[in-house]
Amino acid sequence: MLAVIGMSIVAGFALYVGLLHSPLLRSNPILFYRGLLLGGADAVVLALLLALSLPRLKLWDPAILIAAVMASLSVNLTFLIVIPVTIDRSVSVFLLSRIEAAPPQAPLDAQGLRATFVRDYVIGMAQIDRRIDEQTRSGNLVVDHGRLRLTPQGERFMRLSRTLARLFGTDPRFVGGDRGMTVQQVKGSEPPSAARKAQRHQIKEGSPGAARLERVKGIEPSS
Repeated sequence: MLAVIGMSIVAGFALYVGLLHSPLLRSNPILFYRGLLLGGADAVVLALLLALSLPRLKLWDPAILIAAVMASLSVNLTFLIVIPVTIDRSVSVFLLSRIEAAPPQAPLDAQGLRATFVRDYVIGMAQIDRRIDEQTRSGNLVVDHGRLRLTPQGERFMRLSRTLARLFGTDPRFVGGDRGMTVQQVKGSEPPSAARKAQRHQIKEGSPGAARLERVKGIEPSS
């Protein structure tokens, strides 16, 4: 059984890479969604091949077929998310590519890298327009007379994202979880008890409540 599963993972992965390089579903501009669909197609093809070959090898067992297909699908989707999608969407990879491309005699500094990011990534590659198009296709966003609004699905997605961010301790700023928090809270410089108290009372930077809290802690309010 393990040999069948191992061979299925290898064969399924080879087929999956081939499908990703094929023109199949190229009309879908979102790599993640195309990869999911091709992963499903790969699983169907693999299941058919196993259904034909296992009886001939006198190894027919529905449990083996299901286990082999599921193992192959899991490996393929993990590969999709960890490698191609990360490279396709990673700001870090883009920045590293620009640092690499800079001439050795004039390497980029932080300011130059920031300017390059805005010029080439945000403006030159139209990444804001790309994200708007992707989220509209995904059903999370609608464009109403040029204004962007979340759909009910988009609102549910953001609530789920904030829940998962709290669960796994990710940066709350990426999911709007920093709204109503002071700058010190977002940066993580406030003690946990003070952070919870400020968040509970929705104390914002510059408000009278925030100023009182800072005076209690011996911190001068920012001007």
